[in-house]
Amino acid sequence: MLVAALGTVCVASAATALQNPSTGDPTLTVLVHDYAGIADSSLDEMETLTAGLLSRAGVRMQWVHCRGHQAGSRPALCDANPEKGLVMLRILGSFDGKSPLGDPLGMAEVDSGYASLYVSEINKYANHNGLPASNLMAYAATHEIGHLLLGRSHSSSGIMQAVWGKAEYREMGQRWLGFSLAQRQTLRQAVPAAEQLLASAK
Repeated sequence: MLVAALGTVCVASAATALQNPSTGDPTLTVLVHDYAGIADSSLDEMETLTAGLLSRAGVRMQWVHCRGHQAGSRPALCDANPEKGLVMLRILGSFDGKSPLGDPLGMAEVDSGYASLYVSEINKYANHNGLPASNLMAYAATHEIGHLLLGRSHSSSGIMQAVWGKAEYREMGQRWLGFSLAQRQTLRQAVPAAEQLLASAK
């Protein structure tokens, strides 16, 4: 049986948020850098499912495409200082390092303040487990974004497991795999409200 590892080096800096005026939910801004040339439709599917998974924790998402998927000029936000709290997501062709847990689907790193996804590994495990690659990419993205907000620890079940098995892949296909209640509460608290951002900027 193939199992894929989901890794994190450490927790990244706090994520940017703006209080959503219509729902009161904080909005997490994700800067997407696609170096793998993902099809626009697949990227849309990944972002939609990732947003849905995090919305269950009361966190809304805003996607900013800094490389790939979007024609035209580069958004100014792409050059923002990551220390201000912007979450950066890189989509890479494959993992070129070594991991004690096997082939990772993604990684989150504190020093650089970004998460990475590895398309080759995602495609391999998606095919083996009968999932659309965009579905598995969404779960991998959600896992790594979860590390950026929750910290380096893994859980014994759910999205934040270090290694997913058959049961987890089956739940992904039904879109049941999620965060625990405690994780959902922490995720919402980890995204600062607008007034917190304004206070920190003074």
